[in-house]
Amino acid sequence: MAVRTGIAVLTIAVKGICRTLTVYRNAINGLIAAAVTGGVISSTQAAILGTWLDGAQAACDILRSVSGY
Repeated sequence: MAVRTGIAVLTIAVKGICRTLTVYRNAINGLIAAAVTGGVISSTQAAILGTWLDGAQAACDILRSVSGY
């Protein structure tokens, strides 16, 4: 197990969010698409949200690699 540092604590804190993204990403994408179709958000907003979610998933992977958790 890696030495506990701030990054390790951060990884543990966001573990639930990372797991949620992994499990529910397809459903989240469907909801975003439906929001665009329903006129709730614009396609530009959907693209921004998609980019943010991609970045969050990448950050989860990086945090796990760096911290060992």
